[in-house]
Amino acid sequence: MKFLHLADVHLGMENYGRLDPDTGLHTRLEDYIRCYSHAIDTAKKEDVDLVIFSGDAYKNSNPNPTHQREFAKQIYRLSEANIPVVLINGNHDNPVSFGKATSMDIFGILNVPGVTVINEPSMVMIDTKSGPVQVFGLPWPTKNLFLTKEECRDITDGEIVQQIQIRGSQKILEFAGMAKPGIPTILAAHLAVAEATYSGSERSVLIGSDPVFPAQILTQEAFNYVALGHVHKYQDLNPGNNCPVVYSGSIERINFGEEKEDKGYCLVEIKDGNTSYKFIEVPARRFLTIDVTITKDQDPTAVLLSEIGKHDLAGVIVRIFFTLPVEGAVSPIDFRQINTALEDAFMVATISEKTKPIERTKRAEISENIGMLEALGKYIESNPDLVPFAEELKAKALNLEQELENAGKEVEVI
Repeated sequence: MKFLHLADVHLGMENYGRLDPDTGLHTRLEDYIRCYSHAIDTAKKEDVDLVIFSGDAYKNSNPNPTHQREFAKQIYRLSEANIPVVLINGNHDNPVSFGKATSMDIFGILNVPGVTVINEPSMVMIDTKSGPVQVFGLPWPTKNLFLTKEECRDITDGEIVQQIQIRGSQKILEFAGMAKPGIPTILAAHLAVAEATYSGSERSVLIGSDPVFPAQILTQEAFNYVALGHVHKYQDLNPGNNCPVVYSGSIERINFGEEKEDKGYCLVEIKDGNTSYKFIEVPARRFLTIDVTITKDQDPTAVLLSEIGKHDLAGVIVRIFFTLPVEGAVSPIDFRQINTALEDAFMVATISEKTKPIERTKRAEISENIGMLEALGKYIESNPDLVPFAEELKAKALNLEQELENAGKEVEVI
């Protein structure tokens, strides 16, 4: 049998773009739709038996009607082609409050032909044109899936995460024990694996609050393939073995942290108990960072124009950093020439100077009595490397603060 594995579509990520006057859609939404539909085109062209979507359809669990429409269009294309699809809930698909619907639930309620939604750990047997396939689905492991309110009452957040890891691992082993021999078996999960390499845009591995599972627990002999979502970087955590453990990665670059990563999905074949797959790239939007150091005797405009001229900027989101000499005057930069040279770019994110400090800046004094933005401003001032990103960091901080305030209004007190 042959199936397609994709994940992390994240419709609604609309940074570094603008509204398209011809369609009324955000240009970055169009980028994501283009990459997402590329995967569905391949599924239909290859006449696959099944599509596995391993979570994170949208930017968050409250997608607007436009984002819902665009995601559903592609699912409906599969349904029309009689290609079964299994949708796994990711962390971005889950609501903040217990009891609220996930962003995937609508497909189950509408009973879309051929579509199976997995929002709790479960096994489903899918009938395909090449025969049955058993899919063990493990959505993003929240405490609501593995722990009762009473169990959470008197333990710390760290202990809750530890319990989720233990019980999630037990569930995976339970799945392996349930597998019927002779039938292709897929574990589809949205989770964090300890050995995974994270994209530069991802911070959950640094925060340490996510449940994390060892790759070893996923490489059970009963599984022919492990279809993972959550980590944005494509990678196989069990290379060269007959049970690939694969993050297909996100289908579009989210920001400059993913600048150098390939984006795409996996086409998988299971034949006579042996599994093979290939990674297929999508036409993701290119990101490019140009970083130039200018010496005392150089004309900064000429240096910048020379470096810009080395790159094909058509359709690219570009940012430029330049470092001027600490001492000594240099000619002023002619930004009109620079902007003219960048006209082919899809968008110029920033043109910023990075000046090396003569001496170490005194650590910022931050107390509990100052506001979040003031504290962030002081921290940025004491870290010159962050100065070019100041406005972007402050905008992100404000968005996070608003999300936390909204979440605080919804979180159920346990």
